[in-house]
Amino acid sequence: MTKDPLGQDALLAEASRWFAALDAGTARAEDFEAWRRSNPAHAVAYARIVANWEGMRAVPIVDEAPLRASRRQWLKVAAVGVPVAMLGSGFMAQRAYAWDSASTGVGETRRVPLPDGSVAYLNTDSALSWRYRDDERLLRLDRGEVALDLRRGGATVLRANAASLPLAPGLFDARVTAGQAELTMVDGAAMPIPGPLPGGAGGLMLKPNVSMIVAEQGTPRLQARSSEQVASLMAWRAGEIVFLDQSVAEAAAEFNRHLTRKITVGNADLAREKIGGRFDLDRPDQFLKAVSLSLSARVVTTPDGYELTR
Repeated sequence: MTKDPLGQDALLAEASRWFAALDAGTARAEDFEAWRRSNPAHAVAYARIVANWEGMRAVPIVDEAPLRASRRQWLKVAAVGVPVAMLGSGFMAQRAYAWDSASTGVGETRRVPLPDGSVAYLNTDSALSWRYRDDERLLRLDRGEVALDLRRGGATVLRANAASLPLAPGLFDARVTAGQAELTMVDGAAMPIPGPLPGGAGGLMLKPNVSMIVAEQGTPRLQARSSEQVASLMAWRAGEIVFLDQSVAEAAAEFNRHLTRKITVGNADLAREKIGGRFDLDRPDQFLKAVSLSLSARVVTTPDGYELTR
C-alpha cells in the first residue's frame, strides 16, 4: 500500500515549485494560471502552500536563526494539513508574491502606471513585470524597451537579462537584446552602480547622457551620449524615429522593430550607406522615399514587406 495514494505529496511539491518560481519572477503568470485552472486539486494545493507560508510568517520568532531560513528552504518542508477553508485568504496572500506584468505587440506602445506613482512607458514588442512590497520595488524587463519615469517613486531595482541594477529616482531608458542590456540615464542625479554585476565590475557612476551596457559575458561598460543621441533614443515616446548618420542596414533594423511588414536591404553597398532624418513610426513610406531619393535606391514591394535595392 502506498503512503500517498491520492498523490497529495506530489501535488504539494509541484505547488511549492510554482510558489518559488512566482516569488523569484521566473514563472509566467499565464502559465501558472493555466496550471492552476486545469485541476481543482492544483488550486487547493497551491492555497495550502501560500497559507502555510503566511502562517509561518505570523509566528513570533524567539531565536534569530529562523530569520536566516529562506522561503525556498521552507518550501522543502511545507506542511500539508491546512484546511481548504483557507483557499480564499491564501490566494489573497499569493498576490503579495506574484509579479504583475504588461506587454505590447509589434507597433504598439503603452503607458503603465506603477504602484508608487512611477510610470513605465513600453515601446514596441516589449514586456515588463513588477513586484512592489513594503520592503522592495522590483522591475523586470523581460523583452524590448521601456522608459522609466521614477522621479515620483523611491529606490527601485531593475532586472534586465543577467544584470540587477539599483535605480535612484530619475528618468531612464532600458533596452534588452540577445545577450545584452542597456540602461541610459536621461534625467536625474549621478548615482553609483554597486557590484556585483556580470564581469565583477563595481564603483561605476551613472549620470545623465550616459549609458551602461551590460553583456551576459564580459565587463559592464559606460558610454557617453550626446544630447542629440539621447533625444533620438527617446523619440519613440512622441511616435517618431530619428536616425543620426546611421547605416541604411541599422536604420532598417531599427524601423523593423515597429513593423509587421519588414524592410530588407538587397545590396551590401546600399546597406553601408549613411542616412539621417526624423520619421513617423507608422509611416515607413517616409523612410523608404528618403532612401530612394537620397541614395538612388529602388523600393520593391514584396509579400512580406519592402525591399531596398540598387
